[in-house]
Amino acid sequence: MIKQIITSPEGYSQVLNDIRFLLDKAKAQAYKAVDNIRVQTYWQIGERIAREELEHKDRADYGKQIIDNLAGDLGFRRDELYRIVQFYNAYPIVVTVSQQLSWSHYIELIKLKTEEERKFYEAQSIIEKWTVRELRKRVEDSEYKKVKKTGKVMIKPPLQLLSTEEVFKDTYNFNFLELKKDYSENDLKNQLLSKFERTLQEFGSNFFIGEREKKIIIDGTIHKIDLVLFHKLIRCTILADFKIGKFKAEYIGQMNKYINYYRENEQLNWERDTIGLILCEYKGVEEVHYALGNLKKEIFVAEYKTKLPSEQEIKSKLIEAEKE
Repeated sequence: MIKQIITSPEGYSQVLNDIRFLLDKAKAQAYKAVDNIRVQTYWQIGERIAREELEHKDRADYGKQIIDNLAGDLGFRRDELYRIVQFYNAYPIVVTVSQQLSWSHYIELIKLKTEEERKFYEAQSIIEKWTVRELRKRVEDSEYKKVKKTGKVMIKPPLQLLSTEEVFKDTYNFNFLELKKDYSENDLKNQLLSKFERTLQEFGSNFFIGEREKKIIIDGTIHKIDLVLFHKLIRCTILADFKIGKFKAEYIGQMNKYINYYRENEQLNWERDTIGLILCEYKGVEEVHYALGNLKKEIFVAEYKTKLPSEQEIKSKLIEAEKE
């Protein structure tokens, strides 16, 4: 049998490398988005179970009965449900749950006995970008006890300047909105602005709302920027625009215009350059990649969800993630 030799056209290797990069990036983003949803969902499940146990605290075996029944009806392992409740008890305030840590990180953190120890390893995992394996090794090596002896235990990450890439999520969860089935862009904006405390909470700590529906005038035409934010760790203004439906390349031109206007007319001398954030329901990886071009550090594109996935969708995603 004669093996056919396929010759590659000029420039093919670059095309191949670019496509591999896009596929790897999309895969990584998909896994991260699923894991973020998993952490958020597990916190809500833990809160709901804990609240039910509190309402029936006079019944000693009530919590066990709830877990047993949920395990059977939802197909969860009992030990996993107990772990979810333990996770909520360790992090009863949702804003203390970091988007930079995975569910696997939290499984290791909730095993720790004291809050101070847990905060130490949590902070170091974020600062040093520890993998789960590295975190587990540091715990096994009793790093906390070693550092504590020196009197230099760091409980919180230092308030240092971050890169802009570190403060935005790939996916934002806006399931707290009360939207009709066929909601409009204005419905979305009005809900986000009327519930700005929850909106700000979802953006994360160190974000502050500057102005809502900021009006600017260019060539006699009034434009409205949905939300003007400020982040104290990157020390710059962030212009946020919310769009329904799929990302469109034309959004980049619009945001770039707003950024240039803001830098020339509104930005203070001590601020880092203003950047933009576009949130839409769906973003195609290639569409965003080519639309941004050399603006990747100026404008960021993220997705948002207005409702959590169904029970079956969550279970399917978790099963897929466990197989990886």
